Amino acid sequence: MERQRPLLFGAIADDLTGGAELAAMMVARGMPCGFSTSVESDIDPRSLAHVIALKVRVAPAAEAVEQVLAAAGKLMQAGCELIFFKYCATFDSTPDGNIGPCAEALADLLGARFVLFCPALCETERTVFQGHMFGGAQILAESPKRFDPLTPMTDSNLVRVLAAQSKRAVGLVPHPVVDCGAQAIRERCDTLAAEGIHFAITDTIYERDLAAIAEAASDMPLLTGNASVAAHLPTAWRRAGRLAEAAVAELPGVDGPAAVLAGSVAPRTADQLAHFGRHNEIVTIDLSDVLAGGDVLGPTLAAARRAIDQDRPIAIATMAPQDEVERLQQRHGRRVVARAAEDFLTAAAQQLIFDCGVRRLIIAGGETAGAIVPKLPISRFMLGPYQGLGTGRMVAEMPFRVAMMLKSGKLGGLDIFSTVLEEMRRPVSRPPYLDQWPPRAGVL
Repeated sequence: MERQRPLLFGAIADDLTGGAELAAMMVARGMPCGFSTSVESDIDPRSLAHVIALKVRVAPAAEAVEQVLAAAGKLMQAGCELIFFKYCATFDSTPDGNIGPCAEALADLLGARFVLFCPALCETERTVFQGHMFGGAQILAESPKRFDPLTPMTDSNLVRVLAAQSKRAVGLVPHPVVDCGAQAIRERCDTLAAEGIHFAITDTIYERDLAAIAEAASDMPLLTGNASVAAHLPTAWRRAGRLAEAAVAELPGVDGPAAVLAGSVAPRTADQLAHFGRHNEIVTIDLSDVLAGGDVLGPTLAAARRAIDQDRPIAIATMAPQDEVERLQQRHGRRVVARAAEDFLTAAAQQLIFDCGVRRLIIAGGETAGAIVPKLPISRFMLGPYQGLGTGRMVAEMPFRVAMMLKSGKLGGLDIFSTVLEEMRRPVSRPPYLDQWPPRAGVL
């Protein structure tokens, strides 16, 4: 089947959980949206939006740029009119990148004169004011993000953070401008560009700010940020007469054994696991045993089979206390420890699905999902609608169907694991959210 019209929206996500959430938002907004985890995967010619989710957040900058440009080329082949580079709401990166280098490469490829950066997620009170990021009343550098094992965020000034990893000058679109709406934002962009500044962080406090930023950027070739700003693009396009369709979101239900795989070190995931463990078994993996080469997988799978025989879900986690993580990193190196956890959970996922019959699976942690999902023989993804934080469900078609949720380590309610695993049994059919955003009903 040949494409009848250009792809209106193409996104490149720097991890899989964020990419899945973005795709779910587009589906909820009534846009037929595809999702893939490989540049080689086909883009459905019937889709108006497509998200390519890559594992490049902590890859070497040159490698990340190469993969991002390849993904952009794939989207451009489909006639993509706007490319969105999606990253975490806490601007997860290092002084070397990869947000800045990837954005610069995309800007050069697309001929983008000016690029906005909007990481805010107002649903969780992750806001930006005077260029500084907050989580509620807590500034980013004083939040748990400062202890992140891969991207410790120790500077709250995002203008300074982006400037450190970019060759282009970085400015700010302050909140008084954002609060005046899309035209004021465009005028501020023109002023900054005339001053030789071509990147800008956007202050964002309220959901209406996200809507204004999206409208201002809706005819730009490139926009970057968290998924929450992109969720407002369909409204801007409908208002401009560029989008008429409004598809109903449908997803089949899947029954069968259930499991959770958690590689995230986020405190929120730890709390969610503790809640799940009140009524279900959790196997916590000692990474020192994995690094020592011991047989950890065998006993883990034995525990999983016992739980499945009792028709109970099970969680397998490689989480550890902060001091233990630091000790392992000092001894083996940060990337070696992360790779050991990812490789173990990838092997566990393959065994759970193909040997234990797991058909409902939650993967917590972007890096974890990025390690596991591309190594599964998935022919295509069917996407469910976003209904609130951490609720982006999908069904992966392999030789059989597996219901999946790729959950950000930092998001979701306490009971998200048990609730979503149960909901996976039931099909979804929802009309699009054309006016109300974000969805309030069904938030976990």
